[in-house]
Amino acid sequence: MNHGENAIAGRHSFARLLALLAGCGIALHAGEALAADAEAAAASESETLETITVSARKRDESLATVPVSITVFTSESLEKYNIQSFNDYATKTPNVSFSYGGGPTGIADARTVAIRGITGQNLYGTAGATGFYIDDTPIPGSVDPRVLDIDNIEVLKGPQGTLFGESSLGGNVRLITKKPNLEKNEFSFMTQAGVTSGGGSADGGADIIGNLVLVPDKLAVRTVLFFNHDAGYLTRTFPNPASPAVSDPFLSAPRTSVGNQGAVGTFGGSLAALLRVTDHFDATLRVMFQNTTDHGFPATFAPLPSFTPDYTLNRAFDVQPRASDVWALPSLDLKYTGQGWSFISSTSFFYRHTADIEDSTYGTQQVLASSFYNVSGLPSQPYLWDGEHFHNQITEEMRVSFDPIHDLSGTVGAFYSRTHTKFYIPPTFANGLTSATVPTPAGPVQAWPNDEIWTQTNPAFQKDTSLFGELYYKFLDKFTLTAGARKYWLSQDTDFTADGFLNLGATLSNPQHNSQTGTDPKAGISYQATDDAMVYASASKGFRAGGAQADVSFCALPNLPVTDITQLKSDTLWTYEVGTKVQLPNPGLLVSAAAFHIDWTNLQQQIALPCGFYFDINGGKATINGGEIEVTGHLSRALQVRFGAGYEKTNITEPGALAIVGIESGSRILGTPAWNVSIGGVYTVPLTSSIDGFVSADYSYTGDSVALLNSGGGAESTRPSYSLANLRFGIDHEKSEVSLNVHNLTNAKPNLGDIGYVGYAQFNAAGTVIPQVATLQPLTVILQYKQSF
Repeated sequence: MNHGENAIAGRHSFARLLALLAGCGIALHAGEALAADAEAAAASESETLETITVSARKRDESLATVPVSITVFTSESLEKYNIQSFNDYATKTPNVSFSYGGGPTGIADARTVAIRGITGQNLYGTAGATGFYIDDTPIPGSVDPRVLDIDNIEVLKGPQGTLFGESSLGGNVRLITKKPNLEKNEFSFMTQAGVTSGGGSADGGADIIGNLVLVPDKLAVRTVLFFNHDAGYLTRTFPNPASPAVSDPFLSAPRTSVGNQGAVGTFGGSLAALLRVTDHFDATLRVMFQNTTDHGFPATFAPLPSFTPDYTLNRAFDVQPRASDVWALPSLDLKYTGQGWSFISSTSFFYRHTADIEDSTYGTQQVLASSFYNVSGLPSQPYLWDGEHFHNQITEEMRVSFDPIHDLSGTVGAFYSRTHTKFYIPPTFANGLTSATVPTPAGPVQAWPNDEIWTQTNPAFQKDTSLFGELYYKFLDKFTLTAGARKYWLSQDTDFTADGFLNLGATLSNPQHNSQTGTDPKAGISYQATDDAMVYASASKGFRAGGAQADVSFCALPNLPVTDITQLKSDTLWTYEVGTKVQLPNPGLLVSAAAFHIDWTNLQQQIALPCGFYFDINGGKATINGGEIEVTGHLSRALQVRFGAGYEKTNITEPGALAIVGIESGSRILGTPAWNVSIGGVYTVPLTSSIDGFVSADYSYTGDSVALLNSGGGAESTRPSYSLANLRFGIDHEKSEVSLNVHNLTNAKPNLGDIGYVGYAQFNAAGTVIPQVATLQPLTVILQYKQSF
């Protein structure tokens, strides 16, 4: 169809939309002739609803026929909405939320993801409530791969333990990468530049994607390279060097400002090779890597009680905080396709190292001068704390999928992984500690025989062996019964050692071990009422590994048994869900809706201890009731839309050990909003015979949530709700595109959760903690150019 025909189609589609609204009972003052024309246009130009293929059940299926609540971002929607990072798609997904804190300390490894109110991640980063996958490889949920050369992003809601194992307690997020093309060479590039409100540097970036066929239909390689720089938007201040040193942040003194704090630089890419050994056997080797550096944490103070971010960071000295996140993922996938069946083997190794260099000067000074340590005579100096996280993981999965045999189809397989993690704080020093004093009944004495105030090492190990399967039996032509289970064997080991003045000497090695086994079942039934309508019901169990924890009972809360500290129990839940998926071929929409009830037992939550330690604790029981609805597709050939809304009412019915930190029966589950809503659209119109104009816009709302502060001993506060809006418009000319992208149109400053300090939290003059919270880049305008060949 040429562009002139597109214009006619747009008018006919608009008329058809009016007729559709009239059929829904909306009073439209249109004549009978217009209605007749609309019906004729609809009949003659019947649109075909796009079929979206997903692999949510580890087999390729149509999204509209899978009896699971799934949000999908296709490669087209990723491009149309300029989605480049986790934040971009998470805020557009019903009943998905994220926050910082509730996991490892620092900023680089601190993000946690919640689906349907199920949240949390352990301190070692080995077990979260939401599974996160690149293809078939599970990775930590705090990783933020650049959204580039991606086929689909699939967000599965509800426990996915049967096929995906532990940590898919609330659901999982899957990034499906594009594979090398064996048939044609491809090359494209993108470059962009822009400015950020209050930014201390320019925004910019570029990427290239190349596909080279080495042997037609036999061997091809695909390369992706990118770099990106997001401007900093925070301001760091410190006493003017010409003024006397000021170690108290509450004294007035001339200050010097440094901008561009929170700037983020990222580069990375991938190299993949696809070898078609035979017509039935493919081998794909891929290596992905990414390096992210923060010039100052993208986090700032959020004073209580408002708990809203303040973009100015008052510091005691001119020292530069920073963070880094480096990871690599080599993988080998083997696939053999037989007659009505297939075998897949996926082998991978994941490596990650994050580092958080945190300015904890004020907090450390306050602790050293506190009545507990009471150090006198220390010279004024900065305190930079370095928190290092290491993560190594080997995974192997083998599975067989088969097409219906006497109406029975399914997938069965085996999974194995070994994960090593380590959290390490290198020796931190207070220069002059050997000359400082502490009071005793006999008089002042030397504070410590050396200047070391802290060092810490937390190694952890986990092994997971599982057998799994799901079977699908079709009967009476329109019904399908689903039955599945996963048998797992887990073992975990951990240890904790520390030394230094603030630890009052050495904490010796005290290894902890835990092992467990169990079964996760799933059952469901679906009814394909018509070719375009399906309803389903399911019941499924999910679990997250517990495990051994370091013994920090020396500073734990009163009345908390040591076993509740060193042996974290697995938390489990049952989800009961009913849902429907309805296709509307005219105008071309897919409507998905689901309602659910969740019973959660032994829920894991992280708490902060008064002495500065963090650890995970088991609560009692909680329930969650909620639902979600999504509408995606075309209202006309010119207008694409997506709408989603999610609601979850969370209720801690039995606090258990959480009562020790003040959580009562009837409290909301921490860190999860009750509501989130998003709406977006893309409108395309022909401008000439070879140029199209387009405009896209989206809006999202995230409700407030309750936070148990990760600083200051775990006081409770409420994170305010926030809204985000984005706008994009430009022109397409054959294989070229120019666009102007406006992110965070309303310049929102959301509180995304207070991060755990590597060192010590800062308190104000009244003795109230000053939380340090993650936030988002403010209003940003980007000019982008794309070219493909």
